[in-house]
Amino acid sequence: MENDIERKLSALVGREPRYREEAYRFVAAAVNFTVGRLNERRHVSAAELLAGVVDFSRQEFGVMRRPVLNFWGIRSGTDVGEVVYLLIGEGILSASPGDRPEDFLISFDLFAEPEPAPSPAEPLPQLDAPARRRRRRS
Repeated sequence: MENDIERKLSALVGREPRYREEAYRFVAAAVNFTVGRLNERRHVSAAELLAGVVDFSRQEFGVMRRPVLNFWGIRSGTDVGEVVYLLIGEGILSASPGDRPEDFLISFDLFAEPEPAPSPAEPLPQLDAPARRRRRRS
């Protein structure tokens, strides 16, 4: 027998087929991931959630994150916001009173590669090191 969330997800996919069921499950899990890494339980902003989606997708799918999310219908931060608000509409997620779908209309690259860690600088020569003496030939 299906539980309430499964029934709601099935109905949602039937009404909004542009996102696959896995997209809804992934975004819900990314919300839990993002909230779970906070020091305290609190509301997360759209930008924080999008950063969490990026980190969670890297953790779950690595270099395959773009093709996986694209296959599910998630191509942008706007798609994440739409999925979030569809889940809110079904009562699967909740929003704070000031939250709006427009909060996700920000420039955010879900697939940007992380900045490479800076390479260690070459060690500087030691100025106070004793100079090597040259031997004089006789």
